[in-house]
Amino acid sequence: MSSCVGIIGGGLTGLTAAYRLVKKGVSVTVFEQAAEPGGLAASMDLGTVSLERFYHHIFTSDKHLLDLCRELGLDSLVGWFEPRNAIFIDNRLYPFTSPMDLLRFTPMSLASRIRTGLLTLASRFIRDYKPFESQTAKDWLIKRAGEQSYRKVWEPLLASKFDRDADLVSAVWIWNKFKLRGASRGRNINREKLGYMKGGFAQLISKLSEEITEAGGIIRLNCPISGIRCLPDGGFSLDGCPDGEKFDRVLFTGSPQQLAALDTPLDAGQRRMMSELKAKANLCLNLELDRPLSDYYWITVAQRDIPFVLIIEHTNLVGMDNYPSHVVYLSRYVDQQDAIWQKSDHEIEAIFLDGLSRVFPGFDRAWIKRSTLSRAPYAQPVITRHYSRLVPSIKTAVDGLYLASMAQIYPEDRGMNYAVRLGTTVADEILREL
Repeated sequence: MSSCVGIIGGGLTGLTAAYRLVKKGVSVTVFEQAAEPGGLAASMDLGTVSLERFYHHIFTSDKHLLDLCRELGLDSLVGWFEPRNAIFIDNRLYPFTSPMDLLRFTPMSLASRIRTGLLTLASRFIRDYKPFESQTAKDWLIKRAGEQSYRKVWEPLLASKFDRDADLVSAVWIWNKFKLRGASRGRNINREKLGYMKGGFAQLISKLSEEITEAGGIIRLNCPISGIRCLPDGGFSLDGCPDGEKFDRVLFTGSPQQLAALDTPLDAGQRRMMSELKAKANLCLNLELDRPLSDYYWITVAQRDIPFVLIIEHTNLVGMDNYPSHVVYLSRYVDQQDAIWQKSDHEIEAIFLDGLSRVFPGFDRAWIKRSTLSRAPYAQPVITRHYSRLVPSIKTAVDGLYLASMAQIYPEDRGMNYAVRLGTTVADEILREL
C-alpha cells in the first residue's frame, strides 16, 4: 500500500492511529508541535521515573487501553491499587471513598445522602442516556438527588469544572462520571480499583513511537503545522512541513476549535460550527514535596473560594518506589479568557499555594522540592444538552481530511482509553477509503 497519511498531533489518538496505519503498510508522518509526543499524556523526568504533566490513571473498564498495552507487551507494567478519596467542603476534609463514607457525610441530611447514594448506584445500570440528553446536569441532579445535595456538593464542583458554563452542562456528562467510577468498583461497591503503569505512561508513549518508527513511520517533533492545503492534482500539502511532502490523506487530532483556526479548505459554515463548540483550559500545578499532605489519593474540592477543584496525591496511590519525592497535582479548569489564565506561572503558583494552605493549614512552602505548572488550552469539552447533534464527524466535508478529537468522544468523557479507541476508529475509516 503506497498511500501517504499526514497526522497532525502526536497525542495518544494520533499515535494510535499512526500505529494502526503503519502496521497495514501505510506511509505515515506525525507532526507534533511540542518537544515530545504524548499530548495530555506527555511526561516530565523526575530523575528516577517519568511523571505525566497532567494526572492519569486507568479504570478497570478501560478495555481499549488495556488491550493496546497487552498488544505492545506492556500489560505486566500495569498495577492495580485501591485509592482513598476525600472531599473538602465547609473548610473540612471528609472521607469519601465508600458508600459508608457517604452515609457518614454530615454536611447533608440523611435523606440527601441516601438519594445521592441511590443515584450513583443506579447510574451504573443505565444504558440508554437519550431520555435525559435534553436535561442539564443541574436539573437532573436536583430531581434525582435533591436540592440540598446539588447545592452542597454538585453545584460547586460543576462551577469549578465548567466555570461560567456550569449551568449548560448536560446530564449525560455527570451520568457518565457516575457510571465510570461505579464500574471501577466491580462487584464489591466498597472497593474501587485504579490502575497505573510502572514507570509512568511514558512507557506507553515511547513504545508506540518506537513501533511507528520501526515500521517506517516518521515522527517530527517541534514541528507546528499552520495550514492544510488541497493540491490541484489531489492530496494535500501542509504549511510547516519541512520537506514539502505531499499526503493523500490528512488527520487532525487537535481540538475542533484549533482546526477551525488553521488555514484550511474548510468553508465558513464548517469553521463556525467547530469554533462554536465550547472547551475549558486546564492549569495543573505539580508539586514534588519532601512529605505527604495527607493519606488520600483524590481530594475533590467543593468550595468556590479555593482556586482549584482537585488535589491528587499521586504517590499515595502508587507508593514511593522509584519516586524521589511525594507527588501532588493541583488542577483547575478555566476559560482562556479568564484573568487567571493570563497570569504568569509564578503568579498562578502563588495563588494555588495560598489555596493549598487553606485546605492544609500546616502546609509549609519549604516542603516543596520542585514545582511545575502545565497548561492545556483545550483540556475539557463542554458537553451541553443534545450534544449528539453537535459532535463533529470524523470525516470533514473536505474529502481526505479527518478530525479525531476529545470533543468527539460521546457519551463518554475524555480519557486515554477513549483516545485509543478513537485513534483505532479513525485509522479504520482511513483504511477503508485508501
